[in-house]
Formats: sequence, structure tokens, C-alpha cells
Amino acid sequence: MTEAEVYQALLAGPGERLVLLGSSVAPEELARYAAGLANRAGGTILLGVTPARGVEDAAGLEPLQLTHALFELTGGSLLPHVERIETGEGVVWALHVPKSPYVVSAGSGPAPYWDGSRLTAVPAADEAAAPPDPTARPLPGAGLDDLDPAELARLEDRLRERGSPLAAAPPKERLQALGMISELEGRWVPTVTGLLLAGRSSSLARLLPQAEVSYYRHEDDDVDYVLREDLLRPIPAALERLRELIQARNRFHPLTVGLFRVEVWDFDVEVYREALLNAFVHRDWTSPEAVQVHHHSDRLEISNPGGLAPGITPENILRHPPQRRNPALAAALGRLGYVERAGQGVDKMYRLTLRYGKEPPEYRAWPQAVTLVLHNPGFDAGFVRWVSEAQNRQGSFTLDYLIVAAALRRGPRATSELSRALALGDAAARRLLARMESAGLIVPEGRGRARRWRLAELPR
Repeated sequence: MTEAEVYQALLAGPGERLVLLGSSVAPEELARYAAGLANRAGGTILLGVTPARGVEDAAGLEPLQLTHALFELTGGSLLPHVERIETGEGVVWALHVPKSPYVVSAGSGPAPYWDGSRLTAVPAADEAAAPPDPTARPLPGAGLDDLDPAELARLEDRLRERGSPLAAAPPKERLQALGMISELEGRWVPTVTGLLLAGRSSSLARLLPQAEVSYYRHEDDDVDYVLREDLLRPIPAALERLRELIQARNRFHPLTVGLFRVEVWDFDVEVYREALLNAFVHRDWTSPEAVQVHHHSDRLEISNPGGLAPGITPENILRHPPQRRNPALAAALGRLGYVERAGQGVDKMYRLTLRYGKEPPEYRAWPQAVTLVLHNPGFDAGFVRWVSEAQNRQGSFTLDYLIVAAALRRGPRATSELSRALALGDAAARRLLARMESAGLIVPEGRGRARRWRLAELPR
């Protein structure tokens, strides 16, 4: 949004897809308004404005705090895209809330619904149509003895390392808080999330065989594989074994940058770990198919059943507000510290691959499956040094700056090309390029339609 659009919204007042809130709104109230918009048709919350007082300046608010709060208070259902807008009177935040495919609650009481002027209860017809979360489903054929004590101890240790009070809670209370067990007809049984996090292998084979992960190691670009291992383990144990399998063939390249020695891996551990977690969190757990990992020397392909969420495409995935297919599993993995609570996983993968002179992650989507490809065409040592020097100069280096720099490392590019790489509109791309030019990071060549941009030579 632009400054002019903010003032236009103030003049028009709230509407069917617009909520105006002051900068001092309580997190709980903000969550109810966000859920109310999501339960209707989606829309935007302008935070830091009121029709009576105008712009209140919300510069003191942090975008990650906003997304964390909304994620927590809606049970892992909402992660809006947050946009900062500078006005002459101060900062306004725009929270872009997508329409939810299921009814979102926020706190106690009936689920909220934004009617265009105020919050009401979700109409009964809409609430009845809400689809269930497959990972929150209790398993009537299971019992607490289907949970592996060693895996439960692993989760407790992880909570203790993170300083979570859940580590000291009674076991049943801890499992309830993580959404791992549910009361069903007077007895406690594991949920799908519980079995996915701590189930015995035999119990997974009996109740959730689709939890299997198949790892294939290939020589060069050969379709045939030289090693296959099928893993039917809880997610934390599967992650550990997959790390062992990938690291057995993962090389690193030492690089000296200034006074520091950097190790650039063929496949960065944090990147492929995040990619694997995305496959678990976003997959369709009602599908009988398994997650597949194909390990080639020049790429790592991670495929999961279930297409991208409605509205998300490979082209807009970096900008689109995250939509998790399995909120219960995502919330549990978030509390355990496995996944990013504010939906920053895709950003993290882009940042690490580009910073180390690699190609960005590539998404290939089909109606019933998604493949994430992590490429390893080698790395650009000169570019890694350029980024390090630029970061030292700037103090901070945003992901957008990295995307532009990575696009320019092979030569000059036009504004339109950089706009596509950024997945931004031309106006927003031009503003970003102007900031980078002012910072001495990029240099224009030519004028008008012939103008192209190149990386600046940084002083040493």
C-alpha cells in the first residue's frame, strides 16, 4: 500500500475487507479482528490509524512480534503478510489477512466474523462447513502405549533446552499442550500429531503408514539410484537420520572472507532441514503417498503429496502469506522449535542459498504434489565476499537486497527483470532499487527504457 491509499482508507472508513485499528490495540483484540476477516473473505487491517485521530504512528511495533502474536492467539491458523507504510505523520502497518479455508477461532467464545463495521459471531452455516485439521484428529485405534518413551524423552529434552516451562509440566499436561493426545470416549488416545512426533515405528506402520520417507541417492544425473532407505520413524528421528544420509555425501568448501573462514556446503544443513520440515508441515496427511528425497550431486529434490495451497504459486510463494494445511502439527513443531513460528521458512532458505552464492530454491507444483529443488552448481566465491563486505558496510542486508544482488552477479539487468526476480510490482521494485543505489550497492547504466543495473565496486 502507498501513503495515499492509507489516507484514502481513513476518509472512507472501515469496510467489508478493511479494518482500522489504533497502535495501542491489545494483541488479543488484534487476533479477533484478524480471525474475523479470515472467516469472511480476507482483507487488510491498518494498524496505527483511527478515523477520529488519523495516523497514530506505530513505528514502535515489530512485524515479527505481530505475526508471532497472531500465530499463537489463533492456534497456528493465521500468518498475515505484514507491510510497513511510511506516512508524513508516522508509520502504519498493513496486515494482509487471507480468507481461511476453515473457521478460525481466537480466544474463548464464538469464532469472530467481520461484518464490515463490527465483529459478530460466525454464521452457523459457515461454521458447520469448517473442514477439520487432519493432524488434530484423535486415533481411536491407538493408545498411549503407541507412543515411544525414548521419543517422548527426546521431546522433553528439546523443550528443556529451549527453556520452555512445558519441560517441567506433568507428562499428560505436556502432551495435551502440544496437541499430541486427546480425550475420546473417556480415555486418552494419541492424535495424528502425537503419533507423528513420538509414535513407535510399529504403530506408525499400523496407523499412519504414509508417514514413511523414502531417501534415494543417485550417481550424477542418473535416474537409477545406488542407495535407497525407507524411514518409518517419528518426524524428529526421521530428520536426524536424513541428516546422516545427506551429510555422508555432502562436501564443504572453505573460503576466507576478511579475517573469517567460512564453510560453504554443497547443501547447507539449515536449508535442507527447513525444506524437509516444510514437506512434513505442508503435505496432505490424508494421502497414502510418502515424502521422497532424491539426492543427486548437483541437486536435492524433496517431494511431498498435496499441491500448493489455493492462491500460492511457485512465482508468488516468497510473497504470499503462509497457509498451513496442518495447523496442529505446525503449532507443535513450532513450540518444539523445529519450524519458524512466523512463517519465515521460505525466506530463510532463500537468504542462506543466495548469501552463499547459490541458486535460489526452485518450486515445481502439480495439483497433487510439490517438489522443492535445492541446486548445487558450485558457488561464486567472489559474490560471497561481495555480500560479506556489503553487510559490513550496511550493518543489515535484507533478503530483497540479496535477491537483487544475486540477479546482478552474472551481469547487468533491467528494472523489469529485477521486478520479476523480486516478485514485486514495478513501483515497489523501483523504490527498492533507489534505496540500494543511495546505499552505494548498485549502479545504473543508461537512461529511460535502456536503463540497466549492475553491482557496485565496493571500496576496500
